[in-house]
Amino acid sequence: MRTFFPIIVLLCCCSLADAEVAAPRSSEEVFDSGRVHTIHLRVPAQAWKMLQPGAASHKPSKRAGAATQPANDDDDVRLRPGQPSARYAYVRSEIDYDGERVTNLGIRLKGNSSYGVSAASPRRPFKLDFERFVDGRHFAGLSSLNLNNAAFDSSQVRETFAFALFRELGVPAPRTGHALVYLTVPGLYDQEYLGLYTLIEEVDHKFLKRNFARPDGLLLKPGGMRGLVYFGDDWSAYKSRYNPKGDAPPEQARRVMELAKLINRADDAMFGLKIESYVDVDEFLRYLAVNSAITNFDSFLSTGHNYYLYCDPADGRFHFLPWDMNLSFGAYSWLGTAEQTSDCSITHAYADHNRLIERLLAIDAYASAYRAHVRRLVDGPMGESAMRARFEAVAPVFQAAGRAARDVGRFGSAATQPSSGMGFRPTDLRTYVAQRTESIRMQLDGKRRGYLPGFRDPQCVPAEWAPYATAAVAMMAAADADGDGRLNDAEVGAAFERLRTAADLGPTGAIERAAATAAIERVMTEDMRPRVPAAAWADWLFRIADANKDGRLDSAEILTAYHKLLAGEDRDGDGMLDGRELLETLAGSRAPADAQLKR
Repeated sequence: MRTFFPIIVLLCCCSLADAEVAAPRSSEEVFDSGRVHTIHLRVPAQAWKMLQPGAASHKPSKRAGAATQPANDDDDVRLRPGQPSARYAYVRSEIDYDGERVTNLGIRLKGNSSYGVSAASPRRPFKLDFERFVDGRHFAGLSSLNLNNAAFDSSQVRETFAFALFRELGVPAPRTGHALVYLTVPGLYDQEYLGLYTLIEEVDHKFLKRNFARPDGLLLKPGGMRGLVYFGDDWSAYKSRYNPKGDAPPEQARRVMELAKLINRADDAMFGLKIESYVDVDEFLRYLAVNSAITNFDSFLSTGHNYYLYCDPADGRFHFLPWDMNLSFGAYSWLGTAEQTSDCSITHAYADHNRLIERLLAIDAYASAYRAHVRRLVDGPMGESAMRARFEAVAPVFQAAGRAARDVGRFGSAATQPSSGMGFRPTDLRTYVAQRTESIRMQLDGKRRGYLPGFRDPQCVPAEWAPYATAAVAMMAAADADGDGRLNDAEVGAAFERLRTAADLGPTGAIERAAATAAIERVMTEDMRPRVPAAAWADWLFRIADANKDGRLDSAEILTAYHKLLAGEDRDGDGMLDGRELLETLAGSRAPADAQLKR
């Protein structure tokens, strides 16, 4: 027995080891937080060329899953449905997933900023599509899988923790896992170790089936709208901004338009009466609570993207689904320093404006329920002990990544770490969470008001905006009469009338350049006066507004110029300029720059 005991132990250990490296058979195994997968991407050299942004735009578009016919050049590339000039195309490749070979799957690049900062490196974000070239083929119960490169996030767990907080507060959210990723491209890369990646569940039919009563509803991925914008009663005006995933059934398209109209046009009584018939309000308040607590500005809150909107046909109500969390927990630093954003207001955790949030929190019952959700979050899933347990749980993941890097002689190499840039400055995650939860508790107890985020600080915004930040803030403060963070026609007209009054003009007189210069000098703030001469602002104003070149400006010319600027920078299509849009307008129209702030 003593002779055989070591052999038995050895056999048991080998069996355990084999179990650990066996390819996953279910999605639960893929997204097991205690497991580190190994994924080796094998991309043919020609396919790698077609993988690059725009390289395959000349290829004829084919439907997904054109199955098993013999491969040829055209059949090795799939453009995304409805996007014949797609930036990213799928190419036929294969992978080894925990040692199991998967052939004839589609691989494409993905991401905006996460791709942009990593474009010079093979460590880019990828999407795997298991049925793109083989109809109905799944892997571990999944149709597709996202490989995120944790761009900007040195902790590499912001997405893992953020999505978990949503799920634990009862908000449908993707599951996550981790993988060590390698890349082979003949002639370029030979089992190149790319580092640790985050596996993200795709928001697709399988996700919807797992989370909702019916998975056959309308799924949208809006972009660039702070809130939901009403574009009228013609569905064609909504498609490019609301981005439906597939054809929209007329009834559900109508629901989208009705919701947008309710948010933006209904009076308070009608909004309060009908909103719950269009939105799962309590779920949205939980969605808002998590986004606010983790200061996830690059979302529905501020940038107006990185979320899905799903209309469940079971009751016709909409659900907000989180997406793309790598800039959460204060990593989106354009809106303030780490000290400021960790103290962000829990009731105004967005820049400029957001009509749905503002209108919901103006209703006492919803405001009370929202604060209760925030309290439950910081006392539970985001509390000190819970967060400490999260860090402890992912420690083996980083140990495995460290061993993999040492094995190939790349431990500590920047090539296997998240890329940075674009002015984003994420701080230590543990420290940030501790500071954030302390601020939230003080706000809930009425001991702190919280910081109002905004594109205001020249030291935080992107370098190309910095010379205009002070001017944009001053202009908004001077003209935004109703305090909603946006400039409408009436406010722009009223601002011009104040300028005419400062120039001592009559009720109908136009203003000449010399008078405009003197008037601007009178109305400029003390902070603005030493930065850019009044004459420079007058020159800019006449350049953009004096259409007939007669050296005089009247109200009609000012409004015409404003509408031209609005047409180019009104990202959310609401007919007004908010703080960020005004900042981009000044930069794009070559307004006089503060030379002290050119970086």
